[in-house]
Amino acid sequence: MKSKLLISLLLMAFVASCRAQNQVEITTAPQGTNAFEDSSVQFSCEAQKTGGDDSLDIVWVKSAGGSVTPIDDSTDSRFTFATTLTAGAAKSNFSIDDLRVGDTGSYKCYASNDPTRGSNPVSEPTKWQTAQANLNVYAKVAINQTADVNITQIGPLELGCQVSAPGGDLTVDSVTWTRNGVEMKDYGNTEQPNYFLKNNLASGSDGGVYTCTVTFNVQSGGTVTDSRDITVYAFPRITSHFRKSVKYQEGETVTLKCIAEGYPTPTVMWTKDNEELTNTSSRMSLFMDDDGAANLRITDLEMGDRATYTCSAENSIGSATLDVLLRVKDRLAALWPFLGILVEVILLVAIIFYFEKRKSDDDADDEDDDDDAPVKKKSNSATNEKGVEKDESDVRLRNVNA
Repeated sequence: MKSKLLISLLLMAFVASCRAQNQVEITTAPQGTNAFEDSSVQFSCEAQKTGGDDSLDIVWVKSAGGSVTPIDDSTDSRFTFATTLTAGAAKSNFSIDDLRVGDTGSYKCYASNDPTRGSNPVSEPTKWQTAQANLNVYAKVAINQTADVNITQIGPLELGCQVSAPGGDLTVDSVTWTRNGVEMKDYGNTEQPNYFLKNNLASGSDGGVYTCTVTFNVQSGGTVTDSRDITVYAFPRITSHFRKSVKYQEGETVTLKCIAEGYPTPTVMWTKDNEELTNTSSRMSLFMDDDGAANLRITDLEMGDRATYTCSAENSIGSATLDVLLRVKDRLAALWPFLGILVEVILLVAIIFYFEKRKSDDDADDEDDDDDAPVKKKSNSATNEKGVEKDESDVRLRNVNA
């Protein structure tokens, strides 16, 4: 009886001694996940020493189909390990690329700072702390996407994502759409097996990489996702609005802004009378705004700056142009009409003065002619009522005889 008690005490002391030598705590355990084949996963494990002076070590082990095997970089070329050691702590990331259905299993993280530990933690469980993550890898579900499309003008755009039957272990939970990583609102049909994204008024700014992401519910728990990309190309479209011609005064500064959209992002340039412009003039500069606009600025305008300026936008599938005629007015342009009116007034006054002077001279000449004419003597004759002159002596004679 005493011997059995002694053996038990010794065994307990031995176990306690072993535990005391492995003074490690796992602070971050790897998380289980579901994934489709051909994708990638990463497990992370962090441990910290609670005592002891020996170095901290982390080892990964795979358990599947009754087989328990330590794994490292030499196990499979698809496996990648990255371990970071700090004072009293360690972090290990374990990644698997190009997943296969056969990668399904339990992956355990072992951590220890026991100075008597060996290289295989499976055979020395008391000298290691452990944490486990389960990985389920499923055969890919066929997701057939609409072929890549082009946006040539403003109009409707419809993209499709067809999901085949996923099998007994999986059911479709939801489908979401993103464009260049930004979630899109779906106005289309969301009934299985066809999922559509509709845009009733798509333009050049709607080009990009659209991603259809399908989320499946796993019968044993959790979810798994898969996605397909659809590239939508858009012809360049210049959205700036110019008048066909603009007018500025000599010496002023003009800035012409050109904004273009499309996918791939178009390259924008300015030309003057079909010759490409560069920053070679001290008065002329080309620069980009934060909003992506290509600006042409001309300072201290000169008459020679009058020309047709063209904004051109081009990408791999097309191009677009927009012309504007820049007219430059002379500094004295506003003065010329006034000077013309002034000259007309002066001429009119001069003409009026000239003719008034001529009239005055003619009147003076007539008066001089009247002064030089001979004076006629008064006649004693009288004029009768019929205008016939009668001699005054005759009149008197008749009266006497009467």
